Amino acid sequence: MSLKNKSIVVVAAVVAMSAGFWLSTLQQGGNAIDNAKEATREAAKKAEIAEARKRFSPIQGAIISPARKVSVPALTKDNDTPFTLQDLTGHWSLLFFGYTNCPDVCPVTMGAVAQAKKAATEINHIFPQVIFVSVDPERDKVEMLSDYVQYFDKDFIGVTGDEGLIKALTLQMSVAYMKMAAEEGSESLESYVVDHSSSLLLLNPEGKLVAFFNPPHDPKIILKDFQTIVNLSN
Repeated sequence: MSLKNKSIVVVAAVVAMSAGFWLSTLQQGGNAIDNAKEATREAAKKAEIAEARKRFSPIQGAIISPARKVSVPALTKDNDTPFTLQDLTGHWSLLFFGYTNCPDVCPVTMGAVAQAKKAATEINHIFPQVIFVSVDPERDKVEMLSDYVQYFDKDFIGVTGDEGLIKALTLQMSVAYMKMAAEEGSESLESYVVDHSSSLLLLNPEGKLVAFFNPPHDPKIILKDFQTIVNLSN
């Protein structure tokens, strides 16, 4: 091959390489633009979903509409007096179903509610009457329940009673719970745990269920969501 022909081949190769690099750069640039557009579309979609959820439920939980009427069975308060519908009327009520031997969810939730009440008191806002209903009546006797709820706040009310009646109340409020067998090798048959719902239930001054506050429970969110429901009811 002559020198002239070799030069032509070299030039052609350089041109081809340059063209390939240019096309590759254009392709990469196009991919970057496409990726940016896709990311923008995804962000817009997420924002639309978040806004839709906000419109659907303005609280961390669910609003019950129409409010659900509740029949109160013959249970017992921690001061050994009957728990009746009158304990749920004339004021807002916030119920939590748990048990005193609960290792984590119950004390954390009750602590958050106590903090929410304290914050409401400091700014002169109303706050619901807090009622702790035991789903472990076998162990949660009246005296024990009183000590437990008053540890968090002196005005909190504990409720216990016949297990069948507690079940009747939980069924009306869509609260689930189940006694789990004690672990094998446990020193005591009473070391069982009770798996239970962890939502807070809000009742209006008519004693009707109006909302579920879902976990995780934060004092600021509890207070905000309660005020939201109050505003919606006015």
